[in-house]
Amino acid sequence: MKILAMGAHPDDIEYGCGGLLITAVEKKHDVYMSVFTNGDATSSANTRKTEQEKAAKFLGAKDLFWVNFKDTELTSCRELFVAIEKNLKTVAPDIVLVNAPNDAHQDHKALASCAITACRYIKRVLF
Repeated sequence: MKILAMGAHPDDIEYGCGGLLITAVEKKHDVYMSVFTNGDATSSANTRKTEQEKAAKFLGAKDLFWVNFKDTELTSCRELFVAIEKNLKTVAPDIVLVNAPNDAHQDHKALASCAITACRYIKRVLF
């Protein structure tokens, strides 16, 4: 299977489903990661990017996509929806993993909201 994990910030994916992704890779599934901001609102963008790239390699991801929206300013909008759809077309995933739509962080809520709509043809979307 192909699995696409999406996170609003560097480290969201690892905290949310890192164990699941390691298990998926061990079972020979293809894992892809997509991060929508660089996390620079809380620390250095370069540091966060380097850490994310190391984490993707450690988890065994086939590819890591950077989408480059502004940290803490992610909104449920057409641009975000189109960016998610682009990732979906690139990967053609069987499963999509994204944070829960009732998450307290505004960036997480926006990503989940747009992902729900963009993934309308994906049979398995897990939060």
